Amino acid sequence: MKIINKLEEWIGGVLFILIFLILLAQIVSRQFFDSPLSWSEELARLLFVYVGMLGISIGIRNQQHVFIDFVTNWLPDSIKRVTNTLVQLLIFVCLIGFIHFGLKLVFKAENELFSLGISEKWLYITLPIIACLMLVRFFQAQYDNFKNNTTYLPATFFIILMAIALAILYFSPDTYKLLRLSNYAKLGSNAVYVTLIFWLVIMFIGTPVGWSLMISTLLYFSMTRWNLSQYAAEKLVSSLDSFTLLSVPFFILTGILMNTGGITERIFSFARTLLGHYRGGMGHVNIGASLIFSGMSGSALADAGGLGQLEIKAMRDAGYDDDICGGITAASCIIGPLVPPSIAMIIYGVISNQSIAKLFIAGFVPGVLVTAALMAMNYFVAKKRGYPRSPKATLLERCDAFKKAIWAVLTPVIIIGGIFSGIFTPTEAAVIAAFYSIVIGMFVYRELTLVKLFQSCVEAMAITGVTVLMVMTVTFFGDMIAREQVAMKIANFFVSVADSPIMVLVMINLLLLFLGMFIDALALQFLVLPMLIPIAMHFGIDLIFFGVMTTLNMMIGILTPPMGMALFVVARVGNMPVSTVAKGVLPFLVPIFVTLVLITIFPQIITFIPNLLMP
Repeated sequence: MKIINKLEEWIGGVLFILIFLILLAQIVSRQFFDSPLSWSEELARLLFVYVGMLGISIGIRNQQHVFIDFVTNWLPDSIKRVTNTLVQLLIFVCLIGFIHFGLKLVFKAENELFSLGISEKWLYITLPIIACLMLVRFFQAQYDNFKNNTTYLPATFFIILMAIALAILYFSPDTYKLLRLSNYAKLGSNAVYVTLIFWLVIMFIGTPVGWSLMISTLLYFSMTRWNLSQYAAEKLVSSLDSFTLLSVPFFILTGILMNTGGITERIFSFARTLLGHYRGGMGHVNIGASLIFSGMSGSALADAGGLGQLEIKAMRDAGYDDDICGGITAASCIIGPLVPPSIAMIIYGVISNQSIAKLFIAGFVPGVLVTAALMAMNYFVAKKRGYPRSPKATLLERCDAFKKAIWAVLTPVIIIGGIFSGIFTPTEAAVIAAFYSIVIGMFVYRELTLVKLFQSCVEAMAITGVTVLMVMTVTFFGDMIAREQVAMKIANFFVSVADSPIMVLVMINLLLLFLGMFIDALALQFLVLPMLIPIAMHFGIDLIFFGVMTTLNMMIGILTPPMGMALFVVARVGNMPVSTVAKGVLPFLVPIFVTLVLITIFPQIITFIPNLLMP
């Protein structure tokens, strides 16, 4: 039973390492032997589909997918049980939908994967097979929920319901047709509005965002033309068949390895010898270490969770109040998605079909501006509160700290230099970064073992599963948005209200700032940007600039309650109340807002260097 419970971890971990080795072989073969492996990219993409879906299965078992809980937190326990029961029913329907669409895709697949020369069925079969495993994990989660008195329905109920659903789907097609809502009501163009209202309601009662998108799209097709859902369902799998998207798990892995292999401690020590003796020195160290770490992981929450514990402890030891310890740690973590490499920029590049390398270059200047602005605010806060300065490090201490951190500090140089010089793609850069982190952790610092490496791969897969579910379902949801021309209708509204690009940008900023208070940054990126990008194009707004501006805007969202994820992560690692972190972050929101206003008014700050280097 223990082996079955660890099934995703063992299979997914092995496949994750296999992808890693395939991409390493591709880089070595092309760079050193000038003989590219024609099959490597396609095989890596195929295995990534399996790994990503196994990550979703882990998320289901652990109930860790992104959801909005600020409404349900205010509900009494009895109502929470009702809403949670409804949420579990909706997820169950989604899983049945995965199996149904997956089997349909497998049966109709006729083409071959070009380089591998195997049937396309190997790609599509991931959906029904792993969806069955997801169902098993779902039943396990329901057993725990019922035992913990958080739902009204036992796992047995869902097993019986599954048997009935499968019988209806495949043994009684006439009964199956009775489930189509279009048989009873012809809503026409109003179907999309009913769907959007339904989506908002179920999302705010606690349905994980990815599953809310899936069930809402199923509702839409049941109210319109169900047969069209078969064509849209292809995107559930094909959306993951992306070489660029492959970079996400490896940048996540790099961030995990930095924490596991003792690299973050050396980065922090190096920053401390450089900045610790200035007014507000430990706050500057906190911000400076985040800037260096950002050049490796590209993730705000990886920074907050990885460096956060070190930073908060050091600031407390230096006499800083908890609110400032938590506030600076949370505020500085948003540098990660701006400074290359950036997971948020990669996702934006996939959504908008823009150059990842150009987005990386564009994010560098705003990242430095945010760093400088945070340090300026930290100086004034420290001066006002009279925080002591740390003793100035001697030249010998600085040299020693630099010597210990040099291998870690070189990581962003290798990543960025490799991408900009054309030696490797962003995905290959992520693989090289992970490989480099393994070498440092194992052979230089000697704190990373094979067991820790495998566990890091499993953790990276589980975190990737959250992104994968969002990619799959938002693409499925996007088919409805495209069919109903929702983006065009929103654009027409903007045209009727705004009369210039700057007014459009102001409206978009206000919209994102508001939504960021309630919706997770990752969810917001997938949900809203596909509808806002056409508006930016209509008004002639540079999409590279638009990507950086919206990324900074959404990073503000992770600092603002009630949904500010960075606040919760920092509160957890710092063992302090969320309200303390929220209070401490308030003064640091001011320089971040100023930076946002500055780049919105003067987009040339962002576009100048990318246009100069990559016209």
